Amino acid sequence: MQSDTAAMPWDCPDTFGKNLYRPDPGQAHLCQWPLKIRLISPVAPYFHKAHLMLAADCSAFSYSSFHSAILKNRVLVIGCPELDGDGFGEKLLDILRCNDIQSIAVARMDAPCCKKLTDAAIDAIRKSKKDIPLQLTTVFSEGEVVL
Repeated sequence: MQSDTAAMPWDCPDTFGKNLYRPDPGQAHLCQWPLKIRLISPVAPYFHKAHLMLAADCSAFSYSSFHSAILKNRVLVIGCPELDGDGFGEKLLDILRCNDIQSIAVARMDAPCCKKLTDAAIDAIRKSKKDIPLQLTTVFSEGEVVL
């Protein structure tokens, strides 16, 4: 017997990875897996009404309080426009177009290559034609942070 409703892509958790949130105070503040922008699905259910954290691959390694200070209560997407190539900005735009993203926080390094991360976020917001608040955080290689 055939169901009246078609299966939706989010009915299959393997399509999107895993929801990792548990209210354990010792847990890292990761809400989902995978984290790399090129591996995630723009229609993953954890993006619904999410506060998005777009972080440079190396930012969390350089800022020891990354999880507690800037990641908490955000869905993390990591990448490097320099290494991930041209599809980086388009994937981010797809996430914005397919979801009701509440805000975007960008954590980037002070390196020149990280300017592309900020540019990709600004460009994706503009192209999505949505009014999404943007917060920029710069992490310096010495571990200092400028919000």
